[in-house]
Amino acid sequence: MNTGCARWRQGNLCPTICRVVLCLLPAVLVGADPELDVNADDAPARPGKPYRIVCEVSWDGEADAYVIMPAEVDPIEWGTARVVAARAFRREERHVVAQTVELVADEPGEYKTPTIRIGFLRPEAASPEETVPPRTAPSDPGVPPALRADPFDIKVRPARTMFWLSCGLGVLLLSLPTGWWLVHRLRKPQPAPCLETGVALGAVEKHLSAARQQRLEGDYYAYYRTLAAAAAGLDAELVTKLRERVECVGYRGDRPTDDDLDSDMRAVERALAQRKEALES
Repeated sequence: MNTGCARWRQGNLCPTICRVVLCLLPAVLVGADPELDVNADDAPARPGKPYRIVCEVSWDGEADAYVIMPAEVDPIEWGTARVVAARAFRREERHVVAQTVELVADEPGEYKTPTIRIGFLRPEAASPEETVPPRTAPSDPGVPPALRADPFDIKVRPARTMFWLSCGLGVLLLSLPTGWWLVHRLRKPQPAPCLETGVALGAVEKHLSAARQQRLEGDYYAYYRTLAAAAAGLDAELVTKLRERVECVGYRGDRPTDDDLDSDMRAVERALAQRKEALES
């Protein structure tokens, strides 16, 4: 009796294992769904000022394994919401498509960000009968699967324009007697205090090192933002040029050439070398 039970169990165990393997096989062949990473501005939101949310969809494998759809942003009653930029790059071993959503609040207050959905397609996916539906697939088979960024709390603080104007006026009034004294007592012009310490020069070199790493990663938007930060205080015209590069790459989607990347890096390095020579002389 025990022998018969053992044979029956062995005979029914193999088909069960086969069914489990066949169910898991399509998921292994297709690969896991892309992942969504959401990053918001560190600075507080202000009325009338853009507040940006960057949604990065990333995946392993081939670059053409997925087609990433434009982000869909729910409307908001407390301001405007729109997609202002999109770019694709490679970070280490993962492919990344980053889309920037810009929110502009009308009034100060506490609000919820809108829901953001980013759909994706598999160009070479198997037929629906042979593939296990992805975990993010909607119930409607005609709608592509989508990744979702859930709303989070955002506090829009009042604008500080009048506050800073008042502070500036107060400082100006307090500095008038000192300025009059300096004009009449000091004959030798004083050098500008910007970047006269080794700490400031060291910070510029750290920015340059970070920019080189960002170029290797293909993140040209961050590359130019870091270069602009490094050039601040070194050369005003160079800072203006680099900020224009940031606009072109980050918001217009332009792809800089290798010559542009090299020449802009060398320009900042030359400005830093000239400042070092001026401090040593």
